[in-house]
Parts: sequence; structure tokens; C-alpha cells
Amino acid sequence: MTNREYMINLLLDGLESRLNRVSIDDGGASEEAMIYYNINCPYYAGDKRAYCRKEGSLVSSREVCVDCKVHWLEQEVDE
Repeated sequence: MTNREYMINLLLDGLESRLNRVSIDDGGASEEAMIYYNINCPYYAGDKRAYCRKEGSLVSSREVCVDCKVHWLEQEVDE
């Protein structure tokens, strides 16, 4: 199970009413903003998997941060 699937399952468990799906045609901007603002960095200080570490600085751009979080979402859940 990926981190994305795990998070979706937890969120669906919290819904008391039916989920009404919507289609947003904004070229992915809403998904990017949701990931950037609502998912904290999944890595602990010193974790070599963090993209900002690869950039040589802990201060990274929004693009690097979102790419890192998207990559984490697609990985298998750490046990």
C-alpha cells in the first residue's frame, strides 16, 4: 500500500456522508497547492531521501518540495 492510498483510506474512514467527486480543470494547480500546504515534510532531519538535501540546502523551492512529497506519496508505507 502506498502512502497516498494509506492517507486516502484514513480520510475516507473519517467521512460520515457520501463523497461527491468533482472534476477540477486547472492543470493540476489545486493538487499541487493541496500537497504543498497540507502535507508536512515526511522526512526527519538528516534523512537522505529528502529532495532538499540533494539540492545542498534545507531551504528549497516550492517545486522541489512538491516533487519530493509526490514521490513520498507514491512510495510504499514504511513499517
